[in-house]
Amino acid sequence: MSDLNPSQKRIAETTEGMIVVDAGPGTGKTKTITERYVSMLSKPDVSPRDVLMLTFTRNAAQEMTERITAAMMGLAEKEKNEQAKKDWLSKSKLLQAKTFDSFCLSIVKESAEEVGEFFGIKHKLTRSASIQANQTMNDQYFRKFLEGFLNDRMGDYGEYAVIASQYPMDVFDLLSKLMSKGIVPLKKGWFGYNVERELFGDPDLVFVKIACDGGKKAASKLKGKDVNSVQRLPVPVGDGISEEDLNEAAFHDRTGLIDFVHDVYHAYISRSIADNNLTYGLTSVFAFTLLYSKESVRQRNSYRYVMIDEFQDTNSNQLMIALMILKEPNLCVVGDWKQGIYGFRYVSIENIVDFENRVTGLRRFLNDDIVRIPFSIPEPLRLPLDLNYRSSQQIIDKAFESLYIKGNKSEPLDTAKLDSIVTRITSKNKAIGDDTRIEFIGVDDITEEASAVAACIRR
Repeated sequence: MSDLNPSQKRIAETTEGMIVVDAGPGTGKTKTITERYVSMLSKPDVSPRDVLMLTFTRNAAQEMTERITAAMMGLAEKEKNEQAKKDWLSKSKLLQAKTFDSFCLSIVKESAEEVGEFFGIKHKLTRSASIQANQTMNDQYFRKFLEGFLNDRMGDYGEYAVIASQYPMDVFDLLSKLMSKGIVPLKKGWFGYNVERELFGDPDLVFVKIACDGGKKAASKLKGKDVNSVQRLPVPVGDGISEEDLNEAAFHDRTGLIDFVHDVYHAYISRSIADNNLTYGLTSVFAFTLLYSKESVRQRNSYRYVMIDEFQDTNSNQLMIALMILKEPNLCVVGDWKQGIYGFRYVSIENIVDFENRVTGLRRFLNDDIVRIPFSIPEPLRLPLDLNYRSSQQIIDKAFESLYIKGNKSEPLDTAKLDSIVTRITSKNKAIGDDTRIEFIGVDDITEEASAVAACIRR
């Protein structure tokens, strides 16, 4: 570990507890994680079976495996004691670095016949089930399912069925979002964390959002109001949305809609199980419900240490899975909220920026009836990686300045909150020196962007 900088070394040597690593680009994240893994396995009472590393892509998992294996082989070569050498070689063959998807699939396959029990579904999934990764195929499958569902029960749901038939992918998108939150339909009713709030939302906030988007007069009327305490404010009628329409949109009784979504969601799960059809979202939900409902599943998939890379890309369901597979409160999450670009996958950026409150609330929910998380949540330790080896200081500073740019003129900007969560990074790449420049260019059309950038590089 002699070649690690002080922040990297502290992370590598801190193996116990809840740790949040703020790892900006070019700060040596992979190297630090590799050294931390080796540091854990250097302990006489820790084996590779005690440690699980989770990430999001096969390439990342493979790179992590290769880096750690190389580090362990290097340690084996340096050992003079033959038994110690054999121990390192043996450990190098047992390390566990997986994608979230492959880990969830392994849980589902080992208990495939039991998947439907939680939902009150009699159909049985088989162990030959695999994830359909082609999104077009998944879309087609859902369209066909929904068409059949609505044909059979069109008269039961009135206007909701008509709208759903016209916008099937919006329905699929909604179900996928609920899956990411671990919100699922039981045979009767719903199950999940903050399920009522997630399903019905906050009508007052909906009212404010629609009003602000509905016209200048409506927006000006709400300017300066606290959206957390706003009530049914009078909104002017004119070039904005009428007060009557605003109230109807925000405060309309959604019970019938929620019932319709429930029935579609439950029927979709039932059909998918019967057809041995798995998507990434379904696999994650099934892994979650198996861990939640089966102590034997938790015991078979339990670890003393869990590390999660690219943590800014996790959702609520994945964080609950991570908590339920832990024997001890040793969770290290590594990520950079500023690189959270997978909103379309329904990630929850709060997992990393509000980590302590998130894990505390989720533990309370998961332990509501029986103990599924056998430890209290210690105060998380935030350890940043603050030295960049890739870019010049000029580039780094300009990148951080962009965080403080408003998305539009009316967007509020909480600079105090940004200051509290932004880790400043210092360049350590001496080879670059001062020979860098930032240039802004404009193009009339997005198709011209690539050639404009290439022209700048040539200059």
